[in-house]
Amino acid sequence: MNVEVLGQQLQQLKLRTAASELLTVLEKNKKSVSLDWISDLLSRELDSRKELALQGRIRRARFPEVKTIESFKFDFNKTIPEEKIKELGRLDFVKRRGVVLFLGQPGTGKTHLGQALGLKAVARGDQVYWTTMKGLVQDIKKYKEINELHSLFKKILQARLLIIDDWGVITVDRDVAEEIFDLLDRRKLTSALLLTSNRAVEEWPQVFPDQIIANATIDRIFDRAEVIEFKGKSYRFEGDREIVSDRKKIKK
Repeated sequence: MNVEVLGQQLQQLKLRTAASELLTVLEKNKKSVSLDWISDLLSRELDSRKELALQGRIRRARFPEVKTIESFKFDFNKTIPEEKIKELGRLDFVKRRGVVLFLGQPGTGKTHLGQALGLKAVARGDQVYWTTMKGLVQDIKKYKEINELHSLFKKILQARLLIIDDWGVITVDRDVAEEIFDLLDRRKLTSALLLTSNRAVEEWPQVFPDQIIANATIDRIFDRAEVIEFKGKSYRFEGDREIVSDRKKIKK
């Protein structure tokens, strides 16, 4: 067996004493026939820890569903730029703390692909925080009431990728608008941002009660943002239609 590999496995498992004493022990026990089984055993432990860590990151990301790029039916709607989505899947925008906007009609796959990119980041080892616009507003109000908003923002800003789904679906009051502005301003130093919205950008100022806050917040979002437009047929509607069709067949 490769002693160097065994030493690396012990280091990865943070068994530093065992790693440093490995050669001494092997020299002392020259009659040992094979240590391959130890390497196999440690490989299983490492794989188990990686899987547990992955599941933990998925849980903390709070995805409503686990979606992948591979499961998305690009053939259904040719207007969605498949190659561009796969390019985003390399996650370079996460490394540079960039902004990606998925804008367009409901049901065209913005949420699915947003979650899929989030899952890729999680699989790479990044912390991800997913929320809806409505959920973010509710959380801000709840944490403000108990004077713990700093702990919410700390949790969000620890993520390397922040995903806000359904931006603009509700309007917000001034207090919440100011906090959202603060969050998006601070995230530039720590996190990439992926935002989905059914509303045209021209309508975004209506989300905020104050024009100054609205313009400042939109400036933060559009700062070097990469915009992907989703047009065409509703992916969701087609799925619903297939379900209805299936039910009719069952009744027959």
